[in-house]
Amino acid sequence: MSERNNELPAILLAGGRPRDPAYMAKLMSGAFEGMDKPRVAYIGTANGDRQESFENAKNFLTEAGAGDVFFARIAGTNSDLDDAKEILTGADVIFLSGGEVEDGINWLKEHGMIDLLKDLHRSGTRFTGVSAGTIMMGTHWVHWDVEGDDSTSRLFDCLGIIPLLFDVHGEDEDWVELKAALKLLGDGARGYGLPHGSMVRTDSRGTLESFEGEPLVFVNEGGRIREL
Repeated sequence: MSERNNELPAILLAGGRPRDPAYMAKLMSGAFEGMDKPRVAYIGTANGDRQESFENAKNFLTEAGAGDVFFARIAGTNSDLDDAKEILTGADVIFLSGGEVEDGINWLKEHGMIDLLKDLHRSGTRFTGVSAGTIMMGTHWVHWDVEGDDSTSRLFDCLGIIPLLFDVHGEDEDWVELKAALKLLGDGARGYGLPHGSMVRTDSRGTLESFEGEPLVFVNEGGRIREL
């Protein structure tokens, strides 16, 4: 992997086999390149801070080369937010889990974590994530008031630490959610689809570099979504 694009890096993983620690560790190892057993903070807001999801992630993160992996519990109304902030600010790497994108962002907003995460990224903390966590690092995602009815769709802001729009493992549904987001963003909007098992490195300038597989690129051309 080239080291030319090191400005505020993030490692984005589509995933697809989260219960296979060896497979996930093989992909995730690139996220820790140049780091010796980094301290990792796990964010599980996208899955409601499920303990099982944390344990699965801890297994493959440790196998990939992480040192201590700490659970920054943010979802829910009884979370110890001071403890979560201490975990996040003390981390070398912040990992965002899979689950539901909107749930993940809403819990971060409700507990005032968005600005903290943006500040940590700007200060040099490395970010990585899988599935919903990958989408959350980008600019936007889509909400439907009525599922499947695009007339009820709207965009909501994600973390925006990476100035790009991502979707993950949506090939079986022809990237319907990514295409809906691009229609809402308007003419000239561009987005990236990461198929199952693919992984990219990107940064705050929007530079993409593939680790595993190649992202698909879609663009809105006058309201028509075309794959480049």
